[in-house]
Amino acid sequence: MERAKILSSFVKLLKEEGVFEFDPEDFDSRLRLQKYVFIARKFGLDLGYNFSLYMRGPYSPDLADDYYNLPNAGTLPEEFDRKRFLDLVRNRNTNWLETAATILSIYEDCKDLNWAIERTAELKSWISKREIESIVEDLRKARLIS
Repeated sequence: MERAKILSSFVKLLKEEGVFEFDPEDFDSRLRLQKYVFIARKFGLDLGYNFSLYMRGPYSPDLADDYYNLPNAGTLPEEFDRKRFLDLVRNRNTNWLETAATILSIYEDCKDLNWAIERTAELKSWISKREIESIVEDLRKARLIS
C-alpha cells in the first residue's frame, strides 16, 4: 500500500508540474506512466516494480495493478531528484519516452551502449537511428548513461 501511495504522489507531481495528467482509461496515458516510473528509478524513485522488456518498452504488470487503484497521495522519498527527472521528461512525446526507457532497459542489462542502440533500432524500426542517437545524447546529458 505504501508503494501505491508514493505512486499516487508521483502522478500528482507530474500533473502539478504540467508534465502529464494520468487517465487510466487511455492506453497512451498508461504507456506513458509506465515509462515515467521506469525512468524515475534512475533519479532515486525506485518503487520496487519489476519491469520486463516488451514491444512498447519496459512494462510492469504490478505497476498496472497499482495505477488502476490509486489511493490518496503519500510522500515522495527525499532521494528522488525530481528536478533532474522533470528536466529530462518535460515536453517529451510518447515515442521519446518509449525509446528512452527501452535504451535504458537494454543498457541496464548489458552495459554496452552500442548494443543498446542497435537492439533498440531493431525493436523500434519506425524510429530512425538518428533519433535514437539523439535520445542517447539526452540520456548522456542527464548522466543516466556514459
